[in-house]
Amino acid sequence: MSFAAVALMGVDVLMMSLRLSWLLRPHGLRLPLGKSLQLTFVSFFFTMFLPGSAGGILAKLFYAARENEGRRTEIAAVVIFDRAMGLLSLLLLSLALVPAFPHLVWSVVELRLLVLIDLALTVGLLVGFLCVLLDGSWANRLLRKALEWMPWKDLPRRVFDAISFYRGSVGTLFAALGASLLANFSVVCVAALARFALAPSSFALRVFLVAPMGYIANSLPLTPGGLGVGEEAFNSLFKLMGLGGGADVLLGWRVWALPVSIVGLACYLRGVGRSVHHEEEGTVPHAPR
Repeated sequence: MSFAAVALMGVDVLMMSLRLSWLLRPHGLRLPLGKSLQLTFVSFFFTMFLPGSAGGILAKLFYAARENEGRRTEIAAVVIFDRAMGLLSLLLLSLALVPAFPHLVWSVVELRLLVLIDLALTVGLLVGFLCVLLDGSWANRLLRKALEWMPWKDLPRRVFDAISFYRGSVGTLFAALGASLLANFSVVCVAALARFALAPSSFALRVFLVAPMGYIANSLPLTPGGLGVGEEAFNSLFKLMGLGGGADVLLGWRVWALPVSIVGLACYLRGVGRSVHHEEEGTVPHAPR
């Protein structure tokens, strides 16, 4: 079972690595899969030992933008967009399982509220993406006007432009979202494996409904690796589902994540070097379009 869990963690890392490589390609930037794996392993290591997921994002931003003067804001925008897509896929995974448990969701007030918050966040992210992508629309123009009032207005404008670039690469967006869904489904399966290992006689598919919500709480930048915050969130969510051992499930995930973190530490100690290059500096296989 431990081998299966670690293998699923590997799928998560691989899909996240592919996602970032694909999202950079429409900008004329190339991130070979090997380098992207390095970046993801290093960011995973920092995520486990720094508050929430902030440490991992900062590490990825630093190494991706390294030695890319003039395009750092653009690369940073893609990395942030990559992270937003990861959040969107977690929200979608949880919503996708709601129809499988209609009576449970309807009968538990707290769970129904969480689902509504999940839905609101999902709609908000999708509307935000569409406002950026639909060039010439009233929403797009309104958002651009709002950015003009923000401090350091050049930075948000360049982030906006970097994301709007994907309107000509819709295939890349769908491919990246598919990779993101597979990545997050693999870590949800790790939570399910942990629950099964702890209590095989009382295993329930309801774990798949609340595990994505628990992982979102665990990524909040409050404690190193979400320690304590994630356990409390998993405990509360599992109780809502009539299950116990939520904290133990997340602890199981942490134990199985250690091999991935060790690989990340090894990559960090070895040195990552420059990861992202301009397209004219070489070629790689085309990303999906």
